[in-house]
Amino acid sequence: MDLDVTIREMRGLDQDVWLGMYRKLWPKFSDEALLAEIGRINKSSKRSAFLAEAEGRAVGFAEYGLRDYANGCNSQPVPFLEGVWVDDAYRGQGIARALIEFLLMRAKRAGFVEFGSDVELSNYSSQLMHERLGFEQTEKVIYYRKVLEP
Repeated sequence: MDLDVTIREMRGLDQDVWLGMYRKLWPKFSDEALLAEIGRINKSSKRSAFLAEAEGRAVGFAEYGLRDYANGCNSQPVPFLEGVWVDDAYRGQGIARALIEFLLMRAKRAGFVEFGSDVELSNYSSQLMHERLGFEQTEKVIYYRKVLEP
C-alpha cells in the first residue's frame, strides 16, 4: 500500500461521514434506520466502527462487534466483522486489509483466539477479500423466515 492511511475509531462527530459511507454499503436502508444503527453503536460497549483516512479524506470504514455466538466459531464470545467498505476510487490499495488487520490485532490483544465474519452468497468480491486475508470458510447458510399473520 503506497497510501498513508490512518485508522481511528468513529464517534458521534463523524455522523455525516459515517452516514454517507453507510448509504453506499447498505443502500436499501433508510437514513433513519442507518442513523439509528449509528446511535446504537455509539452507545454500545460491544460494538465499534473505525474510519480509514487517506489524502485528507475518509476512504473506508470497518465495523467490529462482540457477539455472544458466531456460526463456524468455537469460542465465545467472538469478535466479528460486521461490515467493511472502501470508496471505489481507493479499492485495490490495501485499505480493507489495513482496516481488518487493525481489528484482528485489536481482538488478539484483547485475548480472543478467533474472529468471525459473514458474507452474502452473492458477494463474490467480499468472499475473495476474506480468503486473501486468511479467513476460512466454515459453512454456507440461507436464512428463511415466515411472517406470522395476526
